[in-house]
Amino acid sequence: MLSPNTLYEAYLIMKISHRAYGLDVMPSQASIELKNQVVSKSTAILHRSRRDGSDKQRPGIFGTNGAAGGEEEKIPIRRQDGWMEVELGEFFNGGGGGGGGDGHGEVVKMSFKEVKGYQLKGGLVIEGIEVRPKRIA
Repeated sequence: MLSPNTLYEAYLIMKISHRAYGLDVMPSQASIELKNQVVSKSTAILHRSRRDGSDKQRPGIFGTNGAAGGEEEKIPIRRQDGWMEVELGEFFNGGGGGGGGDGHGEVVKMSFKEVKGYQLKGGLVIEGIEVRPKRIA
């Protein structure tokens, strides 16, 4: 259950094996739906080769190459626990309920998929999706 009137961020938690392939070819698209409406869209590339200069960018952001509409492409960042995370997007839980009195609230749908190609991939280990309140600096 999520706290009402809270802005949340969603992250894909993953690892990439040393023998991974196909993860650096085509960006994937992430989306978050609330009440059957898309509230957040982004693109991400799961793996970049060292020779493309991505280490010079801000952590978690790559630039606009290949991203739809000029938005920034997100890239995974390493966590202290050894896993990596890439931001899928954010959404606001207004706490309106809508569960019809059965104690259930709204449904949040999250997706992460490649939609512009059919590139074979391997070496991606998914732990899950982590949802946490957004920290406002």
